[in-house]
Amino acid sequence: MPSIAYSQIEQSVNGLPIQSRTMIRLLMIQYFPITQEEIEYMAADQPDCRFMSGEQPKEKQGNKESILNVTNRANQYQLLFRQKRERPGLQIDCLEQLLTHTNMAIKVAEELMKSEFDVDKDTQQQTKDQALTSLVKQAKRQLTRSIEQSEISEDEYQVKRLLLEYQILLRQQERQRRRLKVAKQDYQHAGSTPLQDHEIAHIWGIPLGSLAARKVKALHQFLTTIQDHCQKSDTQVTPSASNTSDVRPDYWHETFQTLLTLPFERSVVPYSGQERTEDMLMEKLQDFATRMMTDDEETKFWGSITKIHDSEHDGMWISHERAIFSLQKLSAILKELDLSEEAIEEDLRGRIAPPTDQEQLPEPELPDEDPELNVEAAGILQKLVGELDDKRRG
Repeated sequence: MPSIAYSQIEQSVNGLPIQSRTMIRLLMIQYFPITQEEIEYMAADQPDCRFMSGEQPKEKQGNKESILNVTNRANQYQLLFRQKRERPGLQIDCLEQLLTHTNMAIKVAEELMKSEFDVDKDTQQQTKDQALTSLVKQAKRQLTRSIEQSEISEDEYQVKRLLLEYQILLRQQERQRRRLKVAKQDYQHAGSTPLQDHEIAHIWGIPLGSLAARKVKALHQFLTTIQDHCQKSDTQVTPSASNTSDVRPDYWHETFQTLLTLPFERSVVPYSGQERTEDMLMEKLQDFATRMMTDDEETKFWGSITKIHDSEHDGMWISHERAIFSLQKLSAILKELDLSEEAIEEDLRGRIAPPTDQEQLPEPELPDEDPELNVEAAGILQKLVGELDDKRRG
């Protein structure tokens, strides 16, 4: 649990001088918007190209074009860094919902094995231990072939099919846990990464070499202010308890740990061509949410809707939008799913039900005698026979 409150961070940032406040807000641009006062300060602080070989004029006022350029660059970087955090945040949201559904399905399957199909604990445990290594596809094909050839009864088929479905759910649960772990790591990294020096220089419009001293000064003032706020809030701690800790706190790291607890902002992004059409994308998302895909299809589709699309034409500025659009739609679909035990049990029973014999279409009746040719068909046939005889004579 971070020891710094968000209110302390906000008070520390707002209490800094204009130059240091601008630098800190740029470093944490995904959490703090750049105010108009700071934009005007950066526009006025830019070096004038007309005086590069001499002294800069003491009093300058940024023109409207400079203010507009700084505003656009700041908004562009702020949106990019927020979307870098939003993409893994949406992944976490979707995966937690999927895990909830999978866990409930596993619970329902275990209850069915215990109450209705009389699966002993040893068989259930053996099935669970072999879930990640067994060949489920081959077992399903062999089981389907056995029921079609009447080698096993329908009751035996349902028991074996339930055990296979149990293994499929366990494998899916393991995949979702791994994906959730990776998504949380990406979310942590995206939310604790400040703006780089060259990016700050690009927004500010100043040379990169003149940035280091300003950054050191701003960080020193900010961390000193944060330390003062923390020491004032810790006055209630007894001296004996305060002396037990000899580790010097990392206020910069704890600041980002506090900011990470803030909810990420959701972007409004347009559809940009996933799966050719939006209807096809929604159908695949529905199949993904309701477990209608195979393991290979599910893995491939999850990779396609979560990856970063940093193409040569689009660039990095909209590289997260395609994934954000798909994940937003997937999250909405998952929230509408019925997670009651009755609905999950009904779905599970439908999956393990024996296949029904498909009704064969009646074969078309063939006429007993060859039909007579009409006048036009007989003429065409006679013409072809005549041409063939002429070639033979020749």
